[in-house]
Amino acid sequence: RVEGLQKSFGKLEVLKGVSLTVRKGDVIAVIGPSGSGKSTLLRSVVNLEKVSGGSIRVEGEYLVEDGRYATEKDQRRIAAKMSMVFQHFNLFPHMTVRDNLTCAPLIVKKEDPEQVFQRCRDLLRMVGLVEKIGSYPSQLSGGQKQRVAIARAMMMRPEILLFDEPTSSLDPELTGEV
Repeated sequence: RVEGLQKSFGKLEVLKGVSLTVRKGDVIAVIGPSGSGKSTLLRSVVNLEKVSGGSIRVEGEYLVEDGRYATEKDQRRIAAKMSMVFQHFNLFPHMTVRDNLTCAPLIVKKEDPEQVFQRCRDLLRMVGLVEKIGSYPSQLSGGQKQRVAIARAMMMRPEILLFDEPTSSLDPELTGEV
């Protein structure tokens, strides 16, 4: 739940009292012109941007309440329930597809490597890219990078997935699949 969210960059007020409620199982699309604050809203919800005011609640827990943030530890725990697929993929160029997918579960969550590598293969199979497991981002098309980014977001087994322009670089057939 987002209530009265405000975010400014200097004198530019980007989010002006945005409120919305998303329930389990909902698929929500936020539409608007370029520069209207869609990406800022998503980045704020996933705690990559600090808001100027308002509240963000995830599964009943406040990430921020009336502009006051939870403790750092609680922020990390609440944000860990979410993953985001970025508009420009944000894949690490010096890492293979496998390493892009597995680094966070191995390093951040300290998960069992065997299970992480199996989940990586399963997710790449799901997005139709298991044969690209050893490729680098520079060797992938835009659509392939987007599908890798989707698989990477799912590697952390989030309860909430946020997508910023998820189909912007996909052909019409793949857009339908996404």
